[in-house]
Amino acid sequence: MKKLLLSIVFALISPVAFADQPSDDSIRELMEITDSRQLMEGAMAQADQMMRAAMEQTIQGHDISSADRKVLDDMREKMVALLQEELSWASMEPMFIQIYQQSLSQSEVDAMLEFYRSEAGEALVAKMPVIMQNTMVLMQQRMANMAPRMQQIQEEARAKLQGKSAQ
Repeated sequence: MKKLLLSIVFALISPVAFADQPSDDSIRELMEITDSRQLMEGAMAQADQMMRAAMEQTIQGHDISSADRKVLDDMREKMVALLQEELSWASMEPMFIQIYQQSLSQSEVDAMLEFYRSEAGEALVAKMPVIMQNTMVLMQQRMANMAPRMQQIQEEARAKLQGKSAQ
């Protein structure tokens, strides 16, 4: 009896759960109308700037040879290349579609499309790159302010580890 009841419940719930799943095309349209690809590519371009600033903050006050500087620059370039490869739009778009389909209904996507086609939605999309850029600038400042404290925490941990190995 329990199995029959569970089967009926699942049979009734399953079509409801999947009936309103947004289509790939509607999600792609939403991502296109919101300039998601351009925002992501802009964020990736700023990642290099953030890494460069973080590296400069970290080595500030240290005597770094040109050879060591080259090693650090090469490391940063390789890290940025890895980020660009792994977080490219081609690799991320399918993941975004899956996330949107798991998180939103077709009616919600339709309402979002309606909003982004409106004057207010278009204004938000147009201003989003500036919002993202300002966010990145403030994040860089925060990271720069945190760097000395992070370095202190690392030094304390290093001292504790060296103290243990000396025993």
